[in-house]
Amino acid sequence: MSKQDWRPQLTTIEDPIAEDRWSYTASDGSTKVSRILVGRPQPLPGEEDRAWYCPLAIEGYLPGIKCVMGVGPVDALMNAMSLVRRLFEEQSNVTPHEG
Repeated sequence: MSKQDWRPQLTTIEDPIAEDRWSYTASDGSTKVSRILVGRPQPLPGEEDRAWYCPLAIEGYLPGIKCVMGVGPVDALMNAMSLVRRLFEEQSNVTPHEG
């Protein structure tokens, strides 16, 4: 297994804990709507005592589902939410709960 594919490869988020749609003005001036889906943090198989991941999907911003790592469930969730926060800070006119 290469270093790039050691994280779980997910095609769906089975146990979402939060979901929303945000509209925003992208850097090219267009209006976009992204579905944001946050999954429940889970232990990395075989590494339960030290490695967790939180599934995260942000349509049009992240490619596919990203497994955001942390040293525990709260850390993994916090790291995933940092990516959501980055979307919020990088775009303008963000409107949560759109549509």
